[in-house]
Amino acid sequence: MNLPNIVRRLAAAVFTLFAGFILIPAGRAQSVSQISDSRFLFIFDTSADMKKRLPAVQAEMNELMSTSLSGQLRPGNSFGVWTFDQDLRTGQFPLQHWNPDDAAAMTSGINAFVGKQRYANGTRFNALQPPLDRVIHNSARLTVLIFCDGEDEIKWTPYDAGINQVFQQRLAEQKKTRQPFVLVLRTQFGQYAGCTVNFPPGMVSFPEFPPLPAPAPANPPPPTPVVPPQPVGPPLIIIGRKVETNWPPAPAPSQPTNPAPVAPANIVSITPTNPVVPPLPTNPAPALLTKPVPPLLTNPAPVLLTNVVPATPTNIVSAAPTNSAVPPPPENSGPAHKGAFVIGGALLIAAGTLATLAFFRSRRIDRSSLITRSMKKD
Repeated sequence: MNLPNIVRRLAAAVFTLFAGFILIPAGRAQSVSQISDSRFLFIFDTSADMKKRLPAVQAEMNELMSTSLSGQLRPGNSFGVWTFDQDLRTGQFPLQHWNPDDAAAMTSGINAFVGKQRYANGTRFNALQPPLDRVIHNSARLTVLIFCDGEDEIKWTPYDAGINQVFQQRLAEQKKTRQPFVLVLRTQFGQYAGCTVNFPPGMVSFPEFPPLPAPAPANPPPPTPVVPPQPVGPPLIIIGRKVETNWPPAPAPSQPTNPAPVAPANIVSITPTNPVVPPLPTNPAPALLTKPVPPLLTNPAPVLLTNVVPATPTNIVSAAPTNSAVPPPPENSGPAHKGAFVIGGALLIAAGTLATLAFFRSRRIDRSSLITRSMKKD
């Protein structure tokens, strides 16, 4: 085997070992991060009254940690430690990851830390609220254990009424026996999931977490196809009280050739049911009657008026109303028509005779002198 082949094989072996050293810690860190989604937080009340209950608190911690919190605390789960009285103190105890093999050392470290605290002032639960809310919203699953004296009211959980009632009922007994209250709160995805109030000595009860939502399937079923709606006819057009299923008919020839536009078929047009129509006039104004202008007579013959029944002047035309319907006289009146013609001729001859006599008589009178006429008048 030549030297180049040996060098290539050695280089491949070194690369494989180097990749193994890199990938193994990465895989271990990934598994820890997946397990550490479940967190635990121990909060200890350091008010003045809790100084007498410190031995009971440390004994309860030994019991809880020896059983991994009754099996709730699993390898890789993280837990922190806070203290409070009227103020909250965080970050004084380093964050730990649970390892059952180191249970005794971890428990001893917590008890030593709690024993070194300064116990003074009173209990004030409101000091916990803002920081605890942030941890709750940033944790998939969180278990909070609060060791307290129950001397204050909690006002920021869904269980406030029940918790405060239990505190009042057991306050005197727990104080007499110098035992703390152990309040357990559980949250999941930022929401409260359960609560218990415990009275040591004894085992602490942990409420169950609600089931996690089912993971999404790797191959989700195809979406159901959306069936398009079937086409339907045009909707009804409602105009006043009339219902039509089609467009209005074409206008009659007497109507305007450009009627007003009709609403589209997909719009319901509603007009008032009692449209205002101007009433018809009941008494129309009478038509004006015009008199015909009588014809002008040129040089009419003088007529002598005697003591006879005056005849109707010939130059005056009596106009009858134009709208009066008078039937015309019959064209053929028979013997009556002929008699009227004869009588009319006779009257015409007599009138002419009288007119002639009157004319000559007037000339005869005019020939006498003015003196003679005046003497006759005297």
